[in-house]
Order: sequence, then C-alpha cells, then structure tokens
Amino acid sequence: MTKFSSMQYTVPMMMRKLRLDPYLILLLGLTLFALTPLLSPGYFYSAHDGRHSVFFVVMFDEAIRSGVLWPVWAMHHSQGYGYPTFLIQAPLAFYVAEFFALLGMGITHAVKAAWAVAFLISAWGMYALVRRWALTWPRSSGDGAHSEQRAAQAGVLAGLLYVYAPYHLLDIYVRAALAETMLMGVLPWVFWAFDRLIVGGMQPGWQGRLVTAALCYAGLMLTHAFAMLAVTPLLVAFILFRLWIAWRYVADGIQTDRRRWQPLAHRVGLSAVGGIGGILLVAIFVLPLLIEGPLLVQDDWVRDTYAYTRHWVHWGQFFYPFWGYGYSDDPAGAVDGMGFQIGVMLVLAAMTAIYLLVTGQWRERSLPLFLLIATLGLLYLMTPGADWLWRLVPLLSVLQFPWRLLALVVFLLSALGGLTLWQLSRIAQPTHQERQADGVFWLFGLVIIFASVGYSQPSSLEPIEAWREDGRAIFQFERDHLDMFGYTTLVAERFTETPLTAQYEAEEFSNDRLERLGILTGSGVVTDHYSRGHHFGGSVVMETPGVVQIRLYAFPGWQVRLNDEPIDYRLSLPHALMEVDVPAGAHRIDVHMGSTPVRTAGILISGATLLGLIVLLVYSKLSHRLRSPATPPSN
Repeated sequence: MTKFSSMQYTVPMMMRKLRLDPYLILLLGLTLFALTPLLSPGYFYSAHDGRHSVFFVVMFDEAIRSGVLWPVWAMHHSQGYGYPTFLIQAPLAFYVAEFFALLGMGITHAVKAAWAVAFLISAWGMYALVRRWALTWPRSSGDGAHSEQRAAQAGVLAGLLYVYAPYHLLDIYVRAALAETMLMGVLPWVFWAFDRLIVGGMQPGWQGRLVTAALCYAGLMLTHAFAMLAVTPLLVAFILFRLWIAWRYVADGIQTDRRRWQPLAHRVGLSAVGGIGGILLVAIFVLPLLIEGPLLVQDDWVRDTYAYTRHWVHWGQFFYPFWGYGYSDDPAGAVDGMGFQIGVMLVLAAMTAIYLLVTGQWRERSLPLFLLIATLGLLYLMTPGADWLWRLVPLLSVLQFPWRLLALVVFLLSALGGLTLWQLSRIAQPTHQERQADGVFWLFGLVIIFASVGYSQPSSLEPIEAWREDGRAIFQFERDHLDMFGYTTLVAERFTETPLTAQYEAEEFSNDRLERLGILTGSGVVTDHYSRGHHFGGSVVMETPGVVQIRLYAFPGWQVRLNDEPIDYRLSLPHALMEVDVPAGAHRIDVHMGSTPVRTAGILISGATLLGLIVLLVYSKLSHRLRSPATPPSN
C-alpha cells in the first residue's frame, strides 16, 4: 500500500474516532469568507450601531471588572449620570465579547470575535437542524446508503444560505447589530432542540433532551428582547405543528403504539416543561425588566425616529437587489437608504420548493408547507397592510422596526432551501448518479457564496483609537445624537450637559477619576473621587454640615455608605440624582449598585431552575448506570 493510500484510509478513521464531521468543518471553513473584514486592523464605527456594539461592551467590561457577575449599570450614559442599560439589554452577546476581553483582547477586537462566534454557531446550528430534518422527518429515511451523506450536504447548503443571506450580512456590516446577530446564531439551535425533544418523547435520554431544550430557549431570550416578542410565537407555532405531526405519525400506524394519546401527552408535557424551564432560567433578566423597566422613560424609543410606522417594507423591496449603508428613513419605502432584499438564492430555493409541492414531487409536504406559510405570514407583518395588527397589539411597537422580522424569514427560507436541495437529490436517485450529485452540491455551494459574498463589506473602516474604548466614546455619541439620552421617570427637567461634561472633553480624561461628588450646601471640598463600573464615591472634608450630591441617577439598588455606615439618600432634583446629608469633618462616601428584592427573586428562581435541571440530568445518568448490566472484563 502506498503512503498516499495509507493516509487516505487513516485520516477518515481518525476523524471518526475524534467524531469530526468533515461536512461541518467544510461549512465552517466556507463561513470564514463572510468574516474576512473582521481581520482588518480597523473597525466600522460608522455602521448604524457600530459604536453601540463597542461602547456597550466597554461599560459591561467595566462592571464585570468591578466585581459584578450580572451587570445592571452602565456608568457613562447621560453625560456621566449613568443608566441601567443592562437591565433592558439582553446580555448574552456582551458575555461572549467579555470572554475575549478577559483573555486580553482589546474591546473592539473582542466585539469582532463575538461576531465571528455568532456567525459560526449560526452556520453550525442550521447545518444540525436541516441534517436532522432530512434524516428523521416522517417518510424521509430509508433512502439507501447515501441518505446520510445527502442529508449532510443539504445541511451544508442550508448553512451557506443562512450565513450568506443578504440580511444576515446586513446585520453585521450595515447595522452592526451585535445582539441581533447573536440571536440569529442561537435561533436554529432552539428549533433543533425542541424537535429532538418532541420526536424523542419519553424514550431513554429524555432528561438530556429536556435540559438542552430549556437551555437553548433561555439562551435565545438572553440574546435580544426581540426574541421574546417575535421568535417565541414562531417557536410555539412550530412546537404545535411538530406535536400534530407526531400525533398523526402514530395515528397513521407508522409507529406501532397501542395508546396513541399517551405518547402525545408525554410530548406535550415535555415541550411545556422545556419552554417553562427556559423562561424560569431567564427570570434573572426578565423579572427586573418587567418590574423595574417601567421606571425608565421608554416612550422615546417607540416614537418619532423609532415609530414602527416609519419603517414598513413594501413588497417590491423584498425582491429588489438594492444594497445601501443608509437608514430606513423613508416612510413611503421608495428611497430607503438600506436594502431589505430576501436574496436571489433564497427566492430561487423557495420557488423550487413551491414547484415541487405543486407537482407532487415532495413526499412529505407538511414541513415545507409550514416553512412557506410562516414565511408569508412574516413578510405580510412587515408591510403597511399589517398596520391594523400592530395597532391591535400595542406591545409590537417595542420591536421598533418591522423589517427586523427578516431575521426569521431568512432562517425559515434557509432551512427550506436546504431541504429543497435534499429533496431534489432524492428525486435524481443519487445512488446511481453519485458523481453528478456531488458536482451539483459543490456548484450550488459556490453559487450561494458568490451570489452574496460581495455584501460582506462595511462602508468604511476607521482606526481603533484609545478614546473609542472608554467613556469618551459614549459621551461623543450623545453629543452627536441629542435624542439618544436616556432618562428615568423621576427626571423633572431634561438636559444635554452635566457637571461631568467638561471632564469628558478634557485632554487628560480618566474613566476612574470622574468627579461623582459635588457639594450643594455647606462649606467644604471634595478631595478624592473614584468611578468603577458599579462602585463610585470619594472623600470630602466639610467645614460645616452640608449636603453632598452624588452624580448618578437615583435608581433601585443603590447602596450609600458614609464612613462605612449605611445611610439613606434622597432625590436630588431636577435631574433625579442622589444627595445625602454630611456632618462637618472628613468623610468617605461610597456608592454601590446592589441587588433589589426583584433582582434577588430573579436570581433565586433562575438558580433554583438551573440546579433542578442539573439534578435531573445527574439523576438520569446515575439511574442509567445502575440499570445497565455490568460489562464483563475482556480477556
């Protein structure tokens, strides 16, 4: 045997031993072409949320390094008064970026790494989902020795469709929307997990499938508030659809089960527990958001520029291959500065799927029909014709931009595209035309990439300067966009400058030395300041008793200490800050953002749920080992 032929057999054996999937590795490698701009030394700060995606992580990092594991306060907003940004911003993407920041990367490079992770797990998730559907959907298996290979190829093509969908690339290079990009990364995994849970039912290993589904759903809700409002209804619709298919599968006699209602009840129960478990896991985020979130002025984020009525998509825009780096700032939809195309490859895949359905060449029609109907429903919701529904459900206004639903459309059509190409391979009987089928696979993959890879370019790249990664970035953004100030409901008078403004403008700026204390009454001087994520304060010397203002928004959770003794603060108007009475003498004032009863309750609920899932998983493993017969020793 030659050296080459020996390697030819050895490498696949090693890959099988290490459980490496060559098709998955191929997909992840091809995904990297979409991420090449991230390798540049510069960054696209001029993208819509380009600065947000960096300075949110800046403040998240400051909070983490101040010793807080679940940040709430973002210290540089509102010209230094701060804002509970992480009370309302889902944190998963920030944690991913923070992981790389703690490894020693600069903040901007850590954000780039988080985007790379989001894209790679989106490709992997879509691959896993479509491959699973191709192999396990009713009446899909049993197509011969090549069925698994064709399913893997369908997964690769679906992953490429998802990665290179124009809206997916727009999310990073035009919008720079880190949280939404992370949502698109987690999205396929949630459907994959619940599909496994429903199909597997109470068969051995149900505990692991249940835990996986709950964790995936929790992860999805921690990517973006959009997930709760828009993705959850789609997921519920899929779960109901999948339960119906499972029941019909049993009822038709394809599975031999004497009690057809019992397995259905088991699957319904598992799905409900998985969903409820996911919700309970994120109580740490959802409870404070629902109860303390109303203390913030939120009307500013759903009116004027952010009113959903200004961001409709017209049907022609879904098919018009326009690409721009502007905004959706034309209510008529004729000259929007950004494109909302579905993408030529996704449209062709959908048209092919429709053709196969109409001509009766799809053996199992239910899944492609579900994907198509859900897609049409979502497209309609983005158009002006759905205005009645948005008015009927006022909560939808929180989505701000109807075109955000394109993320779900891209997900559905990418899965449909992969399944369509898989169905075509079955029609062509690839067992007798292996080379031709492989050639078609490679051709489609390359066409998908070249059809959209040109969109994976930011409008411009700017150097990463030091001020971009500290409080000056937030300060400058607010100076450029005065409508982006955040206020609490206690603020009696709006403002655009604070006593901290001059410090942000100073050449010798320091995050840590921001002057958080100011003497309102009495005679004295502030001798020292510190400002660190969730911890603030300094030292004062008072000649006479007086009042010291703490230049932070008053908000639940603040704990103020005078000389290490807890004291109460009162509201300092008109900007709703804090102030305390200080006697004569030298004193130390420390302010810390701590917990509240609501946050503590959320932590306890999430912690207890996580502990319960871990106990369930460990118990199932131990029970399985005890039930398994001992393996006799080998000779």
